[in-house]
Amino acid sequence: MNISVILSGGNGIRFGSELPKQYHLLFGKEVIAYVYDALKASELTDEILIVSSRNMHYEAGYVPGGNTHNESVGNALKYIYKHYDNCESVLFVDSARPFVTADVIDELYKRIKDADAITTAQKITDSLGRDGIKFVDRSDYYLIQKPAVFNFNILYKHFSATSETTAIIQQIPLSCRVKQYYGLKQNMKITYPEDLQFAERLMGMQGELL
Repeated sequence: MNISVILSGGNGIRFGSELPKQYHLLFGKEVIAYVYDALKASELTDEILIVSSRNMHYEAGYVPGGNTHNESVGNALKYIYKHYDNCESVLFVDSARPFVTADVIDELYKRIKDADAITTAQKITDSLGRDGIKFVDRSDYYLIQKPAVFNFNILYKHFSATSETTAIIQQIPLSCRVKQYYGLKQNMKITYPEDLQFAERLMGMQGELL
């Protein structure tokens, strides 16, 4: 069984609004709805869970959000462990990344058969700097993003909700088969109010090209 989890417990403090960013509208549709629709259209997603402390109208299982990102992930893992005895793979996606597609979700589920963990990633194209160092080789680094998919048993065994890591995949042991997926080129995350306007322009441009 493949279980896809939407992380929607954040309050969006940087967004500067009482309404969390994932519930603002893009072309009259909640940001989180784009993520939900991608999972619903995914042929390889068997169950959808939403981690949130808000009452919502989407057809999915609901898990209470935590005070931190890692607590929310931990709550989802505990819920799956308790309610499902046949989960093989679990995928996490941010509720504020509206450009995720069903094709990408299915591709990640296909690739996890030959890995223990896969994260969506972006190559760094700008120059990197660090105080006290003249040159940083950007080819040694990449940006970690979601969606990310995991062998459920491995992630459940090694994940700590109290860890200070900022990405789920950082808790997977180096001895495991960890891979990066670079196929999702446009994967912006809504963080600030102006991001909504930019996302609308991008969606408008994509619509014109179709």
